[in-house]
Amino acid sequence: MSRDASFGNCTYNLTILDCLQGIKKALHHGFFDFRTFDADEYEHYERVENGDFNWIVPGKFLAFSGPHPKTKIENGYPLHAPEAYFPYFRKHNITAVIRLNKKIYEAKRFTDGGFEHYDLFFIDGSTPGDNIVRRFLNICENAEGAIAVHCKGR
Repeated sequence: MSRDASFGNCTYNLTILDCLQGIKKALHHGFFDFRTFDADEYEHYERVENGDFNWIVPGKFLAFSGPHPKTKIENGYPLHAPEAYFPYFRKHNITAVIRLNKKIYEAKRFTDGGFEHYDLFFIDGSTPGDNIVRRFLNICENAEGAIAVHCKGR
């Protein structure tokens, strides 16, 4: 059995069959392709020192670690400022950033860089309310390019 990352008791069962059906659906909709998936690239960008991000839906949704006010090393752990993401975001047509966690950096840094920025805060480990889900879907449906979403706040 598997579960999500939320706190508290799990309210559902997730089996291996569920996971395999999810892969089948991802293949069907073009969210994943064994022929084009680059494991080396995935592992490279997954590393914190390289940005700590990965495509969830290629060309549409990128999950990334929450930026910090400035790029630095803290307790041996790299932290990245918003501007550190700009070159990759521009190269891959990311036009919007959605922040799901508490404010750590100024959103203006992304908007000054030419990106849309949205705050949809909800408590970490909880389920977003209907209003947040509706706003998220509206942003996604109207975005001109891909969307980078983060909820990690170090």
